[in-house]
Amino acid sequence: MPENESWIVEVESKKKGLATYLRTHVHTSGIIVCEEPKFIYMKPAKTAGTSILRATLEPEIQGIFHRKDHPATFDAWLRRITDEELNNYHVFSVVRNPWDRFVSASSYFGIPFDDFMNGINEHLKKEDINIHCLSLSLYTHNNGVQFADTICRFECLQPDFNLVLDRLGVKRKTLPFVNRSSHKHYSTYYSSAQQERVAELYKNDIRNFGYVFESALANTPEAEPGVRKRLFSAAGRLVDLVTRNGSPASHRLH
Repeated sequence: MPENESWIVEVESKKKGLATYLRTHVHTSGIIVCEEPKFIYMKPAKTAGTSILRATLEPEIQGIFHRKDHPATFDAWLRRITDEELNNYHVFSVVRNPWDRFVSASSYFGIPFDDFMNGINEHLKKEDINIHCLSLSLYTHNNGVQFADTICRFECLQPDFNLVLDRLGVKRKTLPFVNRSSHKHYSTYYSSAQQERVAELYKNDIRNFGYVFESALANTPEAEPGVRKRLFSAAGRLVDLVTRNGSPASHRLH
């Protein structure tokens, strides 16, 4: 058996069906491509995408294309790409705590959080808002199988993204803050019912990335160990509740 045969099987399994998945993706404008070095950046909204793409990758790497700026080039690539060719691309994305991301989306659109939550079904019928609130698993998984080679976390983005830059052969660069929304710690915005509603909407992200709802108190030095333990225990029970019988998320949140 060749030394790298098991690795080849793993990659082929991860990328199987990916070409079709990308062609039918709900957010093709979030697919960023480069053919030298070969990478695909699956760019969700509200995950520092502007800082990564506009301020870091595009100034350093020639030949990046995507639907917004290069529609003809991108569409031609998307039509012809195959699963076999995709095995040669390094696919990466960024994920973020869903409760935090939801607060950020509310702030970005200038909608008071309670109004955003109370009218969420109507808000998500608007394409722009829905795109900003899509499940992040849509950018990393296909039919429950992870196709992304590297998943960076928004919460520790710089060290995670440094590894991506290393992989691409690009000199490490400090990510700037671009389009950053201003709000308090996300936990201060939620009632128990609202917390559970977001957990239901993003049950796939919670399951795939292991996120929990953290109180602002749990992140302060003065928080007593007993308080921290109770907070994280409650978060764990919530995750168990919403993911026990979870099913794949639809493209449009409801």
